[in-house]
Amino acid sequence: MTGFIGGGNMAEAIINGLLAASGDRIVVSDKSEERLDYLKKKYRVKTTTDNREVLSVSDVIILAVKPSDIGGVTAEIRDGITDRHLVVSIAAGIKLAYLSGRLKVKRLIRVMPNAPAFAGEGMSVVSPLEGTEKKDLKTVLDIFSTVGEVLVLSEDKMAAVTALSGSGPAFFAYFVESMAEAGVRMGISASDALVLTLQTASGTIKMLKQGQTPAELKQMVTSPGGTTAEGLYRLERNSLKAAVKEAVEAAARRAEELSGRQ
Repeated sequence: MTGFIGGGNMAEAIINGLLAASGDRIVVSDKSEERLDYLKKKYRVKTTTDNREVLSVSDVIILAVKPSDIGGVTAEIRDGITDRHLVVSIAAGIKLAYLSGRLKVKRLIRVMPNAPAFAGEGMSVVSPLEGTEKKDLKTVLDIFSTVGEVLVLSEDKMAAVTALSGSGPAFFAYFVESMAEAGVRMGISASDALVLTLQTASGTIKMLKQGQTPAELKQMVTSPGGTTAEGLYRLERNSLKAAVKEAVEAAARRAEELSGRQ
């Protein structure tokens, strides 16, 4: 059985993916009885307000609590963790060393999922504790592949991952918003401008995922002296690429700062 300690939005996304893919047996604990009632009614999962009950019936434990709550949760469950438990943490910024020190556990994996998991199109990055067995890694990869793509990287890449895929959806949404607003300024209705922008973004991503590089696609669309060339010139003149790089790097630095407070 898979147990979730914390029944928030990301836990719900993973529960939905797991049930759709394999119908796994699931138990969820949360301090909000209202939230548990919602999850029980919608997904027909077992629920409890007792985190230790999750340990007693589960082999895989997913820590899906807020980073600010991780200290209290680990203190509560550490005496109940045994060798049969595989512990998976999706608490943002919480490092493996902290968790292994608190829980005295060897079967431990950290995962950074992102918001598109809610739509089944997430990007989850998995960082196992050194010495993790292949079967445990496979278990975690199987779980998170139900909500999108999965990549295994060492934990020292997690700050960059947080900036790219964690913060990335907000950056893409900002660009989509800006494109649609430009359409409105030129006389297109807000709803039509959003449809145009979203479908253009979706089609572009599909082409890139099929193997075309960004440079190749850009060249394909751009004619000398044409409309695209003029628009790209303005983007370059306004240092958009530099601004994007600065935003991603700033997000990564902030992720490092926050994880260093443990």
